[in-house]
Amino acid sequence: MPQHTDDHIGARIADYRKLRQLTQTGLAQRAFVSRGTIAKIEAGLTPATPAIVAAVARVLEVDVAVLNGQPYVSEMQQDKLDRMITPLSDALDLYDLGPDLEVSPRPVAVIADDVRKLCASACATEYQGVGSKLPGLIGELTTAVSLLPDGRERREAASSLSWAYWVAYEFAYRLGYQQLATIALERMGWMAEQAQDPLLLALRLGKRSSMLLRRGNNQLALKVLERGHRLIDQYGKPDSVEALALSGTLHLAGAIAAAQAKNGDAVSGQLELARRAAQQIGRDVPRVYWTSFGGTNVTHFDVATAVELGNFGAAMKSARKLHFPSDHPRMRIGRYHIEMARAYSQMGKPESAEKALNIAREVAPQQARYHPLMRETIAVLVRRQRRAPQGLASLAAWVGM
Repeated sequence: MPQHTDDHIGARIADYRKLRQLTQTGLAQRAFVSRGTIAKIEAGLTPATPAIVAAVARVLEVDVAVLNGQPYVSEMQQDKLDRMITPLSDALDLYDLGPDLEVSPRPVAVIADDVRKLCASACATEYQGVGSKLPGLIGELTTAVSLLPDGRERREAASSLSWAYWVAYEFAYRLGYQQLATIALERMGWMAEQAQDPLLLALRLGKRSSMLLRRGNNQLALKVLERGHRLIDQYGKPDSVEALALSGTLHLAGAIAAAQAKNGDAVSGQLELARRAAQQIGRDVPRVYWTSFGGTNVTHFDVATAVELGNFGAAMKSARKLHFPSDHPRMRIGRYHIEMARAYSQMGKPESAEKALNIAREVAPQQARYHPLMRETIAVLVRRQRRAPQGLASLAAWVGM
């Protein structure tokens, strides 16, 4: 996602000032600087020196790191997630060191079952459970793969390790550790190749496209997705549920990339291809390669792409058709309500936006707490008002603003 022009330290200072019910004059007096200086910093017209940032942070009762654009630090400390980053980083560095002689791996099938449980936790955005168990599993699987001879069992171990790296990607990506997420994706691809699984490789490229889209590089994302489709073609079973679900998922990612590029025709084309895949499957499949795909997802992306294109009437029309089944992944449902909050915000409906944000919090709390779009939408709502209402201020405090 490209950085907005108002995403700067001054804008964040203005957000927190309003949440603390302070005027520019009140903040200036407490921080011992002039009101004009505060006004220019908030408008992005003058840089904030380290001394001013420290003074303002003290008045606003917020960490300096938060004003400097590191919004996850305090919340991760509260949730005890910060202490899990270093062990995970260390585990990712084991990939080429060979077997650890102090580790005696359990049977591959037993380890694989633990990995599946972590995949389920990642889909449910249960980050604490993931972060505490993942480094040990990666270490155990790294040793197992190193010790096993070529053959079926080694490919199964490689597949499990690739999935463990996928979980590492999800954990790091959702918490804002982009570099760590990138490393995890590289490791995932390396192991997927050893597992000889083209669908797993295609899934990895879908995740890679997500990182590119967050940076606003939609053209490269589309090229990555094209490569993903070619890998699916190598699977040899084009009409299988697995191949159709992965292909449809990549087409939905392509629709978002096209929407970012403001190419409405390409959006329609990608959505139509995804819709055909969903129709061939004939039902929603929420747990194929730990991705969710089906008619529900296509309708969801009808809404998401319309919002991205600024077609809010079309988005609301599609939203009325969307009903999530009981077994739909909470990550997807939470993301939908965050997207709807963004749409309502842009439509000038702050009450509806706040309601959608609260639903996202209820459905998938840890995802909502650390999702940048959640924070961005709250910030926009705060920025548009002289003083944030109590409900919005409470929600902002929960995400750490």
